[in-house]
Amino acid sequence: MGYLYNHLATVVCAVFAGVLTLLWPLFVDFAAVLDVVFIMAVPIMWFLTAVCFVAQKSVDYVHGHQPSHKSAKKLTYTPNGQVSK
Repeated sequence: MGYLYNHLATVVCAVFAGVLTLLWPLFVDFAAVLDVVFIMAVPIMWFLTAVCFVAQKSVDYVHGHQPSHKSAKKLTYTPNGQVSK
């Protein structure tokens, strides 16, 4: 679940974009203004999904090629400069 949590924005955007894409044919006959709204909203949401995905992959890459939910082991040093276990 930790890996999915880091991609939560991507998942939410993708689900919303998918719902908008599926609803578009259902609402296209109601009013012309809805067609304009869907023409603007659907590509923007898919673009936002792609941007969120690329941004999270970039963060994962920068933090050691691992999903960012894994934290690095922190080292502590003793007063004489030795690494404590």
